[in-house]
Amino acid sequence: MTISTAPVAPAAVSGLSPYTGPWEKAQAAHLLRRCIMGPKPVEINDAVADGLDATLDKLFATPVVPAPPVNHFFPDDPYVAVGQTWVNSPRNPNVDVGPYRSNSLRGWYWNHLIDAPGTIMERLAMFWINHFGMSDVGEQRAQYQYIQLFREFGAGSYKEMIEKITVHPAMLRFLNGDYSNKWEPNENYARELLELFTIQKGPQIAPGDYTHYTEQDIKVAARILTGWRNRGMWSEEDIPVESYFFAEWHDDETDPNNPNQNIKQLSEKFGNAIIPNNDENEYKDLIAIIFDQPETARAMCREIYRFFVYYDITDAIEADVIEPLAQHMIDNDFSMESTLRLLFSSEHFYDMAVRGPIIKNPYEYMLSIARPLGGYTHLGLNLVGNENSPEIWTIYNIGRSYHWKGDSLNMDFLYPPTVAGWKAYYQTPNYYRNWISSSMLQERRRTVNSFTYGGLYTQTNDGDYDPRPFDWMGFMEALSNPADVNEVVQESIEIFLPRDLHPDQFDALKDQLLQGQEDGEWTIQWNNYLDSPFDPDTVNPLRNKIKDFYRSLFSMAEFHLQ
Repeated sequence: MTISTAPVAPAAVSGLSPYTGPWEKAQAAHLLRRCIMGPKPVEINDAVADGLDATLDKLFATPVVPAPPVNHFFPDDPYVAVGQTWVNSPRNPNVDVGPYRSNSLRGWYWNHLIDAPGTIMERLAMFWINHFGMSDVGEQRAQYQYIQLFREFGAGSYKEMIEKITVHPAMLRFLNGDYSNKWEPNENYARELLELFTIQKGPQIAPGDYTHYTEQDIKVAARILTGWRNRGMWSEEDIPVESYFFAEWHDDETDPNNPNQNIKQLSEKFGNAIIPNNDENEYKDLIAIIFDQPETARAMCREIYRFFVYYDITDAIEADVIEPLAQHMIDNDFSMESTLRLLFSSEHFYDMAVRGPIIKNPYEYMLSIARPLGGYTHLGLNLVGNENSPEIWTIYNIGRSYHWKGDSLNMDFLYPPTVAGWKAYYQTPNYYRNWISSSMLQERRRTVNSFTYGGLYTQTNDGDYDPRPFDWMGFMEALSNPADVNEVVQESIEIFLPRDLHPDQFDALKDQLLQGQEDGEWTIQWNNYLDSPFDPDTVNPLRNKIKDFYRSLFSMAEFHLQ
């Protein structure tokens, strides 16, 4: 099985007019695949019954932000007992608590991906993680803070998100803003604020002139951003991780009437705006000017489009989708929810041209198996509700196992490869194909084999590694008509694949269940199972057929797509 390229989607001619076509499982599943990493069958069925508008209401419901991670096993942290959270606790000079907190953060994050409610919260958090590309922050409490920020405010105002992240401890640490001062303004964040996080470059016109801003603007922005510091990072004192404004370090030389003062004036790209001194609120004045430029909304809408729809933005899509979407964003105070709801309600979003051409990233790939199959709730190993369980070590290690599988597939939410995020969302011409190579396909196949044979191997309290299987029989029982082999195959395609298969592919999949027998034999075997659900001689052969079937389905090229 190989994937050499993503399907080339023909240019769709539909725009942002409201979608008025059929609302069936195909459309509902498409919407959920783009909003939820691995929608469950019940979520798809509910979406069909609810209709488009009510489904969007559910997707954008006020997020239930997860409770903080805990010390899941480490007995030597003098400030944090096992089972208690560490997110507000200092370090200790004699004990290295970093490794256990890092593992705790990873396990916590992944468990909440598997057990996530059926909203857009986690997908939007991943969008922002990619957008800001923070890597190697190192301080687990700061990392926890920005993950929660993205989860809680991900659907809010894009402008407010930029304001929050500009002075966030993690970003100040990542791009050296916490040491930027009026004597030596650091340009790192100022450059990325313009180049990546907001208005973006555009074609270069001349040295230092990037269409939408200039090198002068970077230098001026760096001066405006001086004076912000961090405290509490890696601290052994009982103080929170937070940022604060240190006025003595801020460049406040802004008087245009004093020729001895070096005023802060942006270029003609921003109307030659002069930024007066405004102390700790001055960075907001800069951001307001950036967001007054229509190109800022356009740049964000292109990013939204590439993340949620498709990478190829043709001239027609620029005119018929990006431009009106950006104007809607401006008119609605840069609301991400309002912008996305317009996109997800549009004719364009349901065009067949954009259904199925995205190659899943590694997290989406694993979650599109784990979430539909129910995760590990059937084993009592879901994190929510088990925070004080004696199995907390095992639960967190399940999350850690997923994390390291993702790392082997070239994705780590704590370490995007560049400040621009993952190449799949910005690097032309390959875009999503950056997820795929011969070695990565083999790694994905190994992941499927692990999931569909014994299960995910996870370390337990006694140090052994035991498999954690999915509830295959429970999943089958929840299908609409598990006694009918054709309906089993068709419903599985609808749940896991973005489009219907060719009849030959359908038959090849069905044979994994029949293994050369007639259709009626499947019905007999299933009914025998219902009569004797605890008889291993009945259950085990049937379960093995089911796992073979899904192993084949998950190994198909189409399963890599959404």
